[in-house]
Order: sequence, then C-alpha cells, then structure tokens
Amino acid sequence: MRIGKRHENMILALCAAALTVLGLLMIYSATNVMAGSSPRYGYDPAYFFKRQVLFLAIGASLSVFLSRVDHDFYRRRILWILVATFALLALVYVPGVRHTANGASRWINLRLFTFQPSELAKFVLIAYAAYAIDRKGENPKEGYRAFLPMLAVMAVFVAAILKEPDFGMAIVILASFLAIVFIAGFPWKLLAAFAGAGALGAAALIAAKPYRVARLQAFLDPFSQAQAAGYQVVQSLIAFSNGGLLGTGVGSGRQKLFYLPEIHTDYIFSVIGEELGFAGVVLVGACFVTMVWVGYRIARRARDPFGKYLAMGISSTIGIQALMNMMVGLKMLPPKGMVLPLLSYGGSSLILHLAAIGVLMNISLKGADVLVASDGHRRGWDRRARFSGDRPC
Repeated sequence: MRIGKRHENMILALCAAALTVLGLLMIYSATNVMAGSSPRYGYDPAYFFKRQVLFLAIGASLSVFLSRVDHDFYRRRILWILVATFALLALVYVPGVRHTANGASRWINLRLFTFQPSELAKFVLIAYAAYAIDRKGENPKEGYRAFLPMLAVMAVFVAAILKEPDFGMAIVILASFLAIVFIAGFPWKLLAAFAGAGALGAAALIAAKPYRVARLQAFLDPFSQAQAAGYQVVQSLIAFSNGGLLGTGVGSGRQKLFYLPEIHTDYIFSVIGEELGFAGVVLVGACFVTMVWVGYRIARRARDPFGKYLAMGISSTIGIQALMNMMVGLKMLPPKGMVLPLLSYGGSSLILHLAAIGVLMNISLKGADVLVASDGHRRGWDRRARFSGDRPC
C-alpha cells in the first residue's frame, strides 16, 4: 500500500492555511484600535489586515508556483543564489535604500513595502548546507571537508546579519544549521565544539551591548523592572494570565490597547494567548508540530540527499523559529525581536515561509515511493543508510 504524497501536502496546506487565517484574524484584532486612531495609517482600522491579505496572496501564489519547480533547480544554482542573497544583505547598509526601525537596519525600502533579506538568507543557507552535504559529505563521519566550508559561509552571512543588528535571526540560522548537520550524522565532538563556540560567541555578543544585558537581567527578574527593561515580558505574561483556558474572546483582549509593544509582530502569540486562551495556544503549537512532523516524513523518502536535507532544514527552521517566538512570549527565553512564522504581520516573513512550504511540497511530490509490505515493515529509503543516489528496489 502506498503512503500518499498528496496527503502529506494536504496536511501541510491545511496547517499553513489555519495559521495564516488565524494570523489575519489576530492581526486585525491587535491593530484595529492602533491603526484606526493614527493618521500614519489613514485612520483605517483594517490597514494592517489589508496589507497582510496582499502578502498572503503573493505568498500563496509563489508557494503554488514553487511546488511545481523541481528542487534540483536550487542545487544547480545554489552558488548564484548565495551571491544574490548576500548582495541583498549588503543593500541594508546603503543609505537611501535601507529602512531603519527601532534602531535596526534590517530592511530594504521598496517604496510600496519593505523587504527583509535575512528572512531569505536563512532558507538559502539551509539550501547551501544541503548542497554541501550532498556534494562533499557522502561520509559525514569524515565531515571536516563539508563542515568547514559550510561554517565559513555561515560565518560571513551571520556576521552581516549581526551587524544590522538581528541577533534573533542569527540564532535561528545557527540553530537550524546545527540541526541539519546533526541529522546528517556529523561527529558529535565536532558538533559539540561548534555548539560550545556558538554559546561563547553569544555570551560575548550579549556582554558587548548594554541593551542585551538589560534584556537578560529583565528576563531573569522582569517584575523588578516592570516599567523599564522588563516591561514587554511583564505585559506578555499578563496577556496569557488574562486568557485562562478559553480566552477573553476575539477582539476582547486588553493588552493590545497600547500596553504591549510590537503586538502584531513579535508578540502576536500573546494576543492569541489572551483572546483564545490555552486552547488557542495548544492549537497553534499543534499546527507547528504537525508541519515539522510532515516535513520530516517528506525528508525520509526524498529521492536524493539534497532533497532530504533541504526538507529537514526547512522543517527545522520553521519549527525552531516558532518555538523561540513562543518561548519568548511565555518568558522562557529573553526577548529577541523575532516574528512568529505565518502568524505575525510582515510581508517578508509570510511570503518566504509560504514559499518554503511550496518547496517542501515539491520535494514530497518528487520523492521516492514508500511502501508498506504485508509484514508491516516500511520499504523504501533506509533511514540509517547514507544516500548513494540509487533508487530503492
């Protein structure tokens, strides 16, 4: 009996649709008072909602298109894609082109909207890691030949992203990279050394910026700085405490009334926690877990090593960023200025995450068939074996 590829894609599409529709609802709920009372947004309560609908239409169209593009297209052109992505990252430092908000220059000003190149970079770097493992890492236990070039490329991109600054995105990229090389079977000593060096580097970067130190201190004891560095953390916790089991109801939350900053981007999860309660939090978490699980199923039967590691990388990246955002909202991590995939307001994030899901769907459609024999054992790729490029018999 065949395990349906289309069922996997249907589950991915349903989860993505559920999250994006919920995101639209929560964005309108969080911003209608703010946008409706500000001349900056034309006193239009639906300002953010309308723009997010436009981004959704673009992202959904791109997702459908990329689901038809063979993922080998990216493997054959990955070096050109890397160069183009780095060029876009460089544009955020060009006066007149860059867009600055809250002291960070992370966006390119395209007049009609802004574009965040680091959102693209995180997926491009995962594709490059998949390419490097496929090309040089046939035996990852000899992994230095593949690991060191990957690490060098990652370091250049992460350095550019940190300078914006975007500490949270740098952490997501490095965590996703660590996940993919761990899955690929690289020596644990090599990974431990990388993780240790990354932890030391993160500690040094935190110590180098007073505002990061303040965020860490506020994270440890937010109520002692409830009107200063701990303000966001305290207001987020209040939102979740107001929500209870079933929430206050859509549109009835109070924290969106100018208490919690960045409520439609970094803290959209807090709006969900307040207005939909514990039930809404569980629903969102279940959708993300399901998407990651399906992504790993797709990776297990990919037709080639590049597709396997690309699918695992995309799934891991979405899962890691979602988990980190939710942990920030629940005071399990210090604030990082990071959006929640598919739910938070923002064109770059929504369009590129939907595009990545389209790539996952293509890997699924092009994947090797997985069979279930009469004895109940799966037939197909051996999950413990390294890919040789041959089809299973």
